[in-house]
Amino acid sequence: MMILKKYVLFMFLKVYLLTVGGLIGIYLIIDFFERVDEFMVKDAPLIDLVSYYVYKIPFIAGYMAPQSVLLATVITLASLARQNEFTAMKACGISVTGITFPIIGASVVIALLVLASREYLAPITNQKMNYIFYSKVRGNVTYGKIEKKNLWFKAKDHAIWSVNSFDPEKSALQGVIILMPDEDFGIRQRIDARSAIWSVNKWYFSDGYIRQFNKEGLVSTEFFESRSFPVSEIPKDFAKIIKRPKELSLREMYATIQLHAQEGKDTSQEWIDLHRNLSYPFISVVLALLAIPLSLRSSRHGGLLFCVGVNLAMGFAFSFLYALSISLGRGGTFDPILAAWGPNLLFTSLGFYLLLTMDSEKAFPI
Repeated sequence: MMILKKYVLFMFLKVYLLTVGGLIGIYLIIDFFERVDEFMVKDAPLIDLVSYYVYKIPFIAGYMAPQSVLLATVITLASLARQNEFTAMKACGISVTGITFPIIGASVVIALLVLASREYLAPITNQKMNYIFYSKVRGNVTYGKIEKKNLWFKAKDHAIWSVNSFDPEKSALQGVIILMPDEDFGIRQRIDARSAIWSVNKWYFSDGYIRQFNKEGLVSTEFFESRSFPVSEIPKDFAKIIKRPKELSLREMYATIQLHAQEGKDTSQEWIDLHRNLSYPFISVVLALLAIPLSLRSSRHGGLLFCVGVNLAMGFAFSFLYALSISLGRGGTFDPILAAWGPNLLFTSLGFYLLLTMDSEKAFPI
């Protein structure tokens, strides 16, 4: 029995490696023809072009893992069924679960490897890839992004800043509002200024006013043309480079969410991105659970192409629902956890249902 399980496992892994290698190759070829002109126009060295695509492989491998698991499961089981090996295994007393357990186990391991890659490998390779393309090829000063418009955050001294725009080159702010909170009541002081500029280790605010508050309300209003205030923020705090989402590890995404929450920012979109990155690798397990009963059942009614077609249709249905769920989450209709994990749970339940109804003669029992 153990020998047969190893046989199924090795067969699945062989097909999976061929499938994922083929999908990565197709992706790289398409992307190469889209970007090679830009490399050539900029006279980029060949080593940069090669390095760019080498660094891109971990991202593509993780992205293509669920599709590769689906195809590898279908081809493996369809091949076993076509050569009557599956029937022979069942005749030896091995259950369907026992035969297909190596495939499910391998899909779980693949999902965990993709998750580990997203945490430790992909952020580093994506950063190097973006550095080559955006900095060395396109000649940007930095390939990162500095947030310059509509800044809103909580400072080190717990003051709440609202800034319409920030000029990192001039260390200048436009449309500044600073709210000083009080533990006993809401806001004790509010500073409004048309602009502020950093000079001699201080912020100099221009054309503004200061309002003082107590529990009863407004106490006083003082206008000024130019004035400096003791605040904790410096230009470097405003000029933090924001990494691209693909350059962040899961821990960095979580830390960023916690920081933005402390600054009073809306973090719903970031929670969706985090849960999507956590749930996406496990699509491999979901598609494997779906492909096993569909492949065995559809192989009774047609050949390999019919079997592949049925499973691809189910895969497309899952992809559509997953993308729709994420979109509804971004729109605020779904909670981030439901948006990212809901389709996985739904289709996992469907996969178990199909496994439990394996004895049905219908291609899709209802």
